Amino acid sequence: MENDYTQYGFLTSELAKKHFADTDFALKQGRHIQGYGSDQKLFVFLEEFYDRGLKDYYDDFFKLNLVRDTSDRNVFYYLDFYEGTRGKLSKENRYKELENDKILFAILLLNLYKEKFFEEKQLKWTDMEHIFKESEHKHDWLRLLYGKHKKNYSVGEESQVKAKVLKILRVFERLGWVNIMDAEEVHFEILPAIERISRLYADVIENVDDLDATFELF
Repeated sequence: MENDYTQYGFLTSELAKKHFADTDFALKQGRHIQGYGSDQKLFVFLEEFYDRGLKDYYDDFFKLNLVRDTSDRNVFYYLDFYEGTRGKLSKENRYKELENDKILFAILLLNLYKEKFFEEKQLKWTDMEHIFKESEHKHDWLRLLYGKHKKNYSVGEESQVKAKVLKILRVFERLGWVNIMDAEEVHFEILPAIERISRLYADVIENVDDLDATFELF
């Protein structure tokens, strides 16, 4: 009992009293926590206790792996399942896979993040439109977003797609992959944790040139 108490002694710390509940909730909701914005205090808590009982806590009680990952020298944390398991979050409503359209869109953002190696990772709607309509894979992306490829789209079609893209970005914001700076202008920043996509969907990324672009967003 004494060893157990020592092992999870972080639970009695002042930082835990302030931030453990919010950190635990965010991690179990699938969020990737990094030293950015409102996550900063949660990140400090994770940095302090990751190797001092916190990683063991999730392993022992939930059979989950608390991962400390990096992207461009930026650290981020998330909960993952050990290979071949779903831990104790496998019960109904505790785990949800991304739909195909969101996976494809996330791969696009990951590629943009890597292309902007020495640049700001911020994008606006005009940037996104250029990518959709002028990039190498424009035919695939236009079918993904609009359901069909043609030379011109109506104002109504453009507005509908803009709303759908914002909706998917809000999902990614909850996961900690982007930060929406201006919803009306669809101005957002891609965060380092987007690198998780390369771990989760390596097989899809390897075959992205052969993607079946028949999905429509929602």
